[in-house]
Amino acid sequence: MQTLVAFESAARSLSFTQAATELNLTQPAISQQVKILEGRLDVALFQRSNNRIRLTEAGESFAAIVAGLLDQLSESVEEISRAGNRTTLTVSLLPSFASTWFSARIGRFQSLHPEIDLIILSTIAKTGFGQEEADVAVRWGAGGAAGLFEEKLLDEEHILAASPAVAAQIAPDSSIEALHSLPFLHDTAHTEWQRVIEANGGESRNFENGLYFGDSSATLNALVSGHGVGVVRDVLANQYLRDGRLVRLPFASVKGPFSYYFLCPTHRLEQPAVQAFRSWLKTEIESP
Repeated sequence: MQTLVAFESAARSLSFTQAATELNLTQPAISQQVKILEGRLDVALFQRSNNRIRLTEAGESFAAIVAGLLDQLSESVEEISRAGNRTTLTVSLLPSFASTWFSARIGRFQSLHPEIDLIILSTIAKTGFGQEEADVAVRWGAGGAAGLFEEKLLDEEHILAASPAVAAQIAPDSSIEALHSLPFLHDTAHTEWQRVIEANGGESRNFENGLYFGDSSATLNALVSGHGVGVVRDVLANQYLRDGRLVRLPFASVKGPFSYYFLCPTHRLEQPAVQAFRSWLKTEIESP
């Protein structure tokens, strides 16, 4: 290997002296390594004249081969090193949170921490933190379990929203009762729509007809498709509002009964992957 490295450096620079400087060796040592290699191959790789060297035809062909082999070896070493430094983090998320707020941002975590492989468990079931379960979780409300680190991440508001096309049909000074003319979409994952209607001077019983969805993501997608108006959670609707697929209607909002919490067993809190994920979550939440 040493002879190949010495030859490749000398062939690239066409100088034993420069090769010696690059490899932190002496010029005679480089010359000796090249001679050993030529002896093993039984072919001259350089033509030497007047303290100058140039590759022979065989030397040019062999230099290309050696350069490719050394590049491939270097890439393999880096790949093995990266694989050895990889970490897997299992994250448990509510399906609605995973498919909206989280999925819109996860690319930024991957860019910041390519060495961490995330396994996302999308479930409404109570989070377990056993050996084969989640490492961390984001849940509504604190867990309250012994040995569990809990940190509040963000609150949420329930707001009235619609697609831009539907919103354009609503006059800016309309009362809540004016929405009767439009289909009303209900998210059965919560009943806060009733509080929003009443907070705006309406009667919730007048809005009981319409479409009912058992999944928050389905409600959002139906609103985006222009099927009516509805009450949504601002955390889940954030990306839809930012990119213009949904419009917040000019009515009062209602604070949700729960907040989102980061949960993690205390004995895992200092693990580098857990710290990286927790820090990234907080940065994303603080971003506009």
